[in-house]
Amino acid sequence: MKTSEGAADSNPDIPALCAHDVLSQSDLFYVHFDERGRSATLGFSRVDGTEGVEFFLRFPEVRDVRVRGWGAPGRKDVHVDRAADGTVQVSASSDGSSLRFRAAGVVLSRERDFLAAAHG
Repeated sequence: MKTSEGAADSNPDIPALCAHDVLSQSDLFYVHFDERGRSATLGFSRVDGTEGVEFFLRFPEVRDVRVRGWGAPGRKDVHVDRAADGTVQVSASSDGSSLRFRAAGVVLSRERDFLAAAHG
């Protein structure tokens, strides 16, 4: 499965997996805030036929966190953009829920391909 479709054009330091079309067509299944490192990690998965990919994005030095409700794991409207001040702005929303925060940057902390059962 090609995961770099629609590479993030806003800044070359942002991994291609952060493109809006990639994230919003993936299931957001994991959100973890680590107060020790002031970081957030978001986990996504995508399945296309029998091929799947799972990846985790880590955001260091998180601040300005806002959460309103939270729905079940699944597709969300996800944006990761570089702001004029150099920080990374993150938002994930779906009906009745939203998550927003700013971070010092973003790194791909883990990625793995897997075989998925065919649906149908």
